[in-house]
Amino acid sequence: MQTQAQLESAKSIGIKSAKPILLIAAWFGLVTGLVEGSVFLILQQLHWLNFNIALTGVWWPIIWISPLFDFLLFSSIGLLIATSSRLLRRFDLFRVALFGFTFLMVFDWLSLSGRISPWGVFWLAIGVGTAVARRLGKSHAEIRRFWPRTLPWIAGVTALAFVAVEGGGWLNERLAIAQSPAAAANSPNILVIIVDTLRADHLSSYGYSRVTSPNLDRIAQEGVLFENAISAAPWTLPSHASLLTGRYVFEHGADPKPYDGRYPTLGQALQTRGYRTAAFSANIIFFTRGWGFGQGFTHFEDYFGKFGDTAVRPLYGLTIVRKVLLHLGYMDLPGRKHAADVNRAALNWIGNDRRPFFVVLNYLDVHDAYLPPEPYRSKFSTFKGPGGIVNGLVWRTGRFNPPLTPDQVQSEMDAYDGGIAYVDDSIEQLLRELKQRGLENTILVITADHGEGFQDHGSMSHGHSLYREEIHVPLIFYWPGHLPVGKRISLPVSLTWLAPTLMGFAGEGNQSIFPGPSVASLWQTTEVRSDWPVPLSEVAVFGRDYQRKDTLRSLVSSKWHFITSHKQPPELYDWRADPHELRNLADTPEGQQIITEFGGQLQHLIARAQNPR
Repeated sequence: MQTQAQLESAKSIGIKSAKPILLIAAWFGLVTGLVEGSVFLILQQLHWLNFNIALTGVWWPIIWISPLFDFLLFSSIGLLIATSSRLLRRFDLFRVALFGFTFLMVFDWLSLSGRISPWGVFWLAIGVGTAVARRLGKSHAEIRRFWPRTLPWIAGVTALAFVAVEGGGWLNERLAIAQSPAAAANSPNILVIIVDTLRADHLSSYGYSRVTSPNLDRIAQEGVLFENAISAAPWTLPSHASLLTGRYVFEHGADPKPYDGRYPTLGQALQTRGYRTAAFSANIIFFTRGWGFGQGFTHFEDYFGKFGDTAVRPLYGLTIVRKVLLHLGYMDLPGRKHAADVNRAALNWIGNDRRPFFVVLNYLDVHDAYLPPEPYRSKFSTFKGPGGIVNGLVWRTGRFNPPLTPDQVQSEMDAYDGGIAYVDDSIEQLLRELKQRGLENTILVITADHGEGFQDHGSMSHGHSLYREEIHVPLIFYWPGHLPVGKRISLPVSLTWLAPTLMGFAGEGNQSIFPGPSVASLWQTTEVRSDWPVPLSEVAVFGRDYQRKDTLRSLVSSKWHFITSHKQPPELYDWRADPHELRNLADTPEGQQIITEFGGQLQHLIARAQNPR
């Protein structure tokens, strides 16, 4: 039973009504979110975030999304507190609310960088919450007037942030397009599709036993297929940077830091030639504006594409996924965009505007966790519910290379191949829609940023080696009426040479922005330059706290694959005779001679790039 004094006290601060609690809940939620969104964005731009936190990634909309999310979260907690008076009748619920919301606010702010111990943040937030509840809980009347007086201003700031961010982005894009120069007559559209994590040898057009890609096979038969395209790196961030800048990893430096804009991108070069430029990314971890890829794109759709992805960007949304959904068995990336979503967004943006466009699409459907939509997930499998074990996404750390039985490896591979079949159908649907819109004057390039390992060399996933399964990717050019039909080119080529190639299509065959050769010359003539370069791939090896331990580099010629590092013995494979690269020939007499030659080529390549004429 409550005493008369307790009842009078409760009455004086309005605990019998939910209004006071909900007012401070709304106030704390909006303030917490406004500071969180702004500081998160600033820390990201300054590169002061812990690497695991930086993987979450945000952009300008977080400034209004965070306060909206925290408003809803804190208000829900406030309603729970206000309706718990019977269970908590011995407590002053006003002080309970002050303590709880102050704790959540301080914990949120101090956790943003990821550089302070979680337990340190927890105890500091406990202390601040206790001090605020003791100090402000005594002045009920004054504090109660504070919330309704200031809450409208806080809400107004949030609304202003929404208008500024969304309206500013819309206006900036239209001004950029309106001010762009006129494109040359008959300039072709350029569409680049990057199928994230697609190894070439799992496409039927590259000799795979399963018919995973009948539509891509047809496209290749009507265009040009490069049998030995080599990515510049075995993971997304540096590979995309190389693809768009035409530079190797040691030049652009995006490994593991975001791309810093030191070189012009293909998008920027095409903008100066009157192209509308846009990117639509399903890889909302690395191929994003937050990691430096907005440069050269007037329009970029990455974060906040779906409700699940929007909800996971604020700190507490990410915490809910990691601490709750993970333990409930949720396997996928929240709000994962499928290829159909990416296509829809791209087609909406392309519209009926007749000005030429340069569009980059990133599909994530063959990336782990391997969970393509049915019936594709089970298309090639005899197992029930194949895929979903390997999971290197942010909230499932430690699942890059779990111990697997042979059946489990096969199950993962089955679902991976199902993802390829889904992407294959999605590309066909996209081409059909472009044709219906009369956009046949479009150069289509289909490639991948890197491949994927299925214990070929003892590991799953990607990003930790330069073996063929991780760097051999598809490369197909399709432009009916303008390219040779059914041309297959076996000479190894680098994806860094895509940028100069596409500049040639845009009428800038003598461009000097991108240093590599144009691969178009390989189907335009039967003669190959005597100084034709060999593709270089690179990957940094990191230890604890993401400290660089070593750097792997490899060169691929028409017969040999050379892999070297500072700390490991060199490796050499005759990849034509040994496509799975199981016999290291580095210690043979011939191998020693070839390694010496490759070492000289590598030194020359790096020196020439660092000291251009």
